[in-house]
Amino acid sequence: MIDFTDKLFLAPMAGVSDPVYRQICREMGADIVLTEMVSATGLHYGSEKTADLARVSPADRPCGVQLFGADPDEMGRAVAEIQERFSPDFIDLNAGCPVKKVVSKNGGAALLQQEKLFSSIIRAMVRESSVPVTVKIRSGWTKDALVDCLFGTVAEDAGAALVTLHPRTRSMGYSGRADWSRIARLKETVSIPVVGNGDITTPEEARQMYEETGCDSLMLARGTYGAPWIFSQIRSFLEKGTYTPVSIGQRLDMAKYHYTLYEEQYGPRRTLKDMRKHLAWYIKGIPGATRGRDAIFRALTRSEIFASIDSLYP
Repeated sequence: MIDFTDKLFLAPMAGVSDPVYRQICREMGADIVLTEMVSATGLHYGSEKTADLARVSPADRPCGVQLFGADPDEMGRAVAEIQERFSPDFIDLNAGCPVKKVVSKNGGAALLQQEKLFSSIIRAMVRESSVPVTVKIRSGWTKDALVDCLFGTVAEDAGAALVTLHPRTRSMGYSGRADWSRIARLKETVSIPVVGNGDITTPEEARQMYEETGCDSLMLARGTYGAPWIFSQIRSFLEKGTYTPVSIGQRLDMAKYHYTLYEEQYGPRRTLKDMRKHLAWYIKGIPGATRGRDAIFRALTRSEIFASIDSLYP
């Protein structure tokens, strides 16, 4: 059984939390990672592309697979299949994704409008699982319908081992500020561990979330973009009160390391396409970043990519 307290989680992020990114974040101090969200319907129809998203490697562990869907039976079968094929350390329900193509099928944050369905899905997942089932939610659909404490209680009653709260509403998307006071309220409401998520971009903000909310653990998402070392910085700051800033050279070294690992796994063609966003994140704010980003997005080969990065070293 995993101890979910005092942990730093890498959030499940579509198009970002691939095996290479998970490996790097683990190397940089993430305690627990999750896969990109996996469609239960895709698994039902035998999509190997969908199944690939649920693969867990030894370097990942402890690692959870995040599922989304809206049919309890389908979600239960997905849990059984994922356990048999990939043996994750836990399985997470996505009840927070605000993206239209997910909520239009009653998945993600749409579940926050359907208490009975939400409960039925968790119970179906728990029945089929021999590992902990966890849940990630938002505060509600709109600011006038905050349901995080209610749905946290429903999740606990249905057998969830943990609840992660991103305290924005679905209507907010990723705009505005996350309302950390909602995490504090949820922590006071449930007895299972609560993971706080939202607007953690520095070690100082990580400590502030702990202090303001009393949450058990933290989950980082966009704050890791171009900065996977934030996990080790946070741990150092929490334990020692200090952390070491990362130099421009170290940022660029990590960009090339990330590119190399990705190319080893996925080949040059896919890497050239997929890694551009990551490289743009790594160089953001560096002198000459605009020129470097333009060069990276024009580059057609690894050597051109690396030449663009090398031009930014001080």
